[in-house]
Amino acid sequence: MMRFRPLITPLALIAVTVVALLWLAPPLVTAAKAADYPAFPAGATWFNVSRPLTKTELHGRVVLLDFFTPGCINCIHMIPIQQQLKQKFGDDLLVVGVTSPKFSASQQAANMPPFLRRYGIDEPVFIDSGMAWWQHYGVFAWPTMILLGPDGKVVQSFVGERSYAQMAAPIAAEIAQASKANLLTHPPLPLRPLKPDDHVFALPTKVAVDGDRIAISDTGRNQILIYDRAGKRLAAIGSGRAGFSDGDDAHAEFNRPQGLAFAGSILYVADTDNQRIRAIDLKHHRVRTVAGNGQRMPGITGARNPRDIALNSPWALTYADKQLFIAMAGDHQIWRYLPDKNRLAPYAGSGREGLSDGERLNANFAQSSGLAYHAGNLYVADPESSSIRQINLNTGLVITLVGKGLFNFGDQDGLAAQAQLQHPQGVAYLNHALYIADTFNNAIRKLDLDSLQVTTLTKSLAQPNGLAVLDDRHLLVADTNHDRMVTVDVQTGVVTPWPAETKPIAQTGH
Repeated sequence: MMRFRPLITPLALIAVTVVALLWLAPPLVTAAKAADYPAFPAGATWFNVSRPLTKTELHGRVVLLDFFTPGCINCIHMIPIQQQLKQKFGDDLLVVGVTSPKFSASQQAANMPPFLRRYGIDEPVFIDSGMAWWQHYGVFAWPTMILLGPDGKVVQSFVGERSYAQMAAPIAAEIAQASKANLLTHPPLPLRPLKPDDHVFALPTKVAVDGDRIAISDTGRNQILIYDRAGKRLAAIGSGRAGFSDGDDAHAEFNRPQGLAFAGSILYVADTDNQRIRAIDLKHHRVRTVAGNGQRMPGITGARNPRDIALNSPWALTYADKQLFIAMAGDHQIWRYLPDKNRLAPYAGSGREGLSDGERLNANFAQSSGLAYHAGNLYVADPESSSIRQINLNTGLVITLVGKGLFNFGDQDGLAAQAQLQHPQGVAYLNHALYIADTFNNAIRKLDLDSLQVTTLTKSLAQPNGLAVLDDRHLLVADTNHDRMVTVDVQTGVVTPWPAETKPIAQTGH
């Protein structure tokens, strides 16, 4: 699916989303819109360079402009494709990231380095906060990639998700033509990639608590960490290399793992970038794959072994009543895996991105990324619609608790019908309330399920992601962009680094 940016009118933001089967469709082509690059936005913030690039430095190379917005699952899916293209074409191809933000939080420069580190993005990137380049090139959807010749002229544009093969052929043709015409000059570039992470945690995302065991997805290091309640590390599962391999704890490999769920002596892992669900046997210290064939494709047809099914960015997990629920962010669906029967299938969501309620398979979700369960109800954090949803497992009905639509977001407490969130990615249940990782507001919010009032516990975090109930008074939260875990007191909102020996990080606001 590609996501259209809404037209801005004096009265409202009008959001339009279109379901598009882009996997096999030919690339979209546009006529040359300009014979030269527009001026870079004055005062634009740049990353991975020692100084802003100039237009002159873009000439002499074939350039691929990547128009993206952080948090967009379709944009994230294109990152490994671009990395393959860079490896294939070397200095002949320059990828330049153009961040054209959907959410206001994505315009803040401090939020960009953790995103770049998480996905290993080392090309020059700048924030197009005024959307000047977006408008100049006539971009209308995320993601869009525009191929430019060494003279700055538009050669071709790719709208929506594209395969390596679809992009490599026209890039190779343009490089060959430019080389034959002696137009490739490769001017030097002031590249300066971000330094690697050296904190105790590296971009932790999800957390699960079960009795005395605590599991954390240390996503930036591709490991699953096991602690006890006192904060003592018991195990680090995975080699730390980004890859795929089953086996013992030390040699198994993950690729940006996220969701976690305990089921007795088994810990399930949403191995997001491997497009698989893994199971860690905590007694025998072994990792095995229970679902996913490593391919990323939308939808599912026919009954097959779960290991033969292609997944689409599994993001969050929760286990209840012998069922493993999976937030399948790339499909905008909730899936269900039944371990006893070895069955896997979509459980809720039509597959169309949006915000609509009703019968579970007809309802629309938007990049579901957080799950919680209590008393027959499954709660879902839907980031792209900035909403919190509820699925009643007995009736199969979906309702929206907070949220209005794909382009309705903000930072507002009050009655749930008027409250606003911004790209929430985590949810947990405790004592008749839902606690929400309101990710792009850097906040933990509380939704009282009796009064339907939304209140704020803290705004001192940095894009928190997963959270879990530690005890009746505390949440354990992945403070992702601060590279740390913290506890949050649900009565006072006080934030404390966890484990206790973790170095504190300067707070900004509360």
